[in-house]
Amino acid sequence: MATRRDETVSVKKKAAAAGKKATPAKKAVPRKKAAPAKKVAAQDQKAGAQGLLRAGLKALGNVRDDVVKRQTNVIESLLGMSPPKGDAPQRGFGLESFGIRKFEDVFDQRVAAAMQRLGMPTAQEMQALRDQMKLLLERLERIESGQRKR
Repeated sequence: MATRRDETVSVKKKAAAAGKKATPAKKAVPRKKAAPAKKVAAQDQKAGAQGLLRAGLKALGNVRDDVVKRQTNVIESLLGMSPPKGDAPQRGFGLESFGIRKFEDVFDQRVAAAMQRLGMPTAQEMQALRDQMKLLLERLERIESGQRKR
C-alpha cells in the first residue's frame, strides 16, 4: 500500500516562499519602545496592587474599630455603666473616666460571693475572731501573771 505525499506541507512552503519574494527586506529596528511599556505596565500593576492593599487595610481598620465599639458597649451594659453623652470632652485622666471603679466593685462583689460559697469567713467575721483572740490573750496573761505572784 502506497502512501500519498501530504500536499498541504508543500502548499504552505510555496506560499511562504512567494510571500518572501513579494515583500522587500526590512531593516531590523531595535525595540526600545516596548521595554518602557513593559516597565510602565509593571509599575501600574504594582501601584494597583499597593492601592488594593491600602484599601484592604483601611477596610480592616474600620472593621476593627467597629468591633472595639461594639465590645465596649457590651461591657458597659454588663457593668451598668452608661457611655458618655454627646461629644463633650472628658476632663482629666482618672480611673472613673474608664469606669474602672465600677468594674472593681463588681469584681469584689463576685469574689466575695464565691468565697462565701466556699465557706471562707468574711472580713467582719475575721475581725471578730481577732478581737476574741486579743481578749483571750489578755485574759491568759492575767491568769499567768497571777500564778507567778503566788
